[in-house]
Amino acid sequence: MNPILACPLCMSGAEGKTAMAANSAILFLLVVLCLVLMSFLSFIVYLAKRARRFEAAPPEGSAQ
Repeated sequence: MNPILACPLCMSGAEGKTAMAANSAILFLLVVLCLVLMSFLSFIVYLAKRARRFEAAPPEGSAQ
């Protein structure tokens, strides 16, 4: 017995609605993963821009 086996969907050679449902689920999860990663990236960029903006601004209450 080989300890490394494919999932039942791959072993059965599923076609039609079952394969389409599995492919749709995989695509959906990839889209969700990309959206989450892009939101993290955009938040990091936002924080970097905000830090740069506050670094360049003079401190409040300083007379110039």
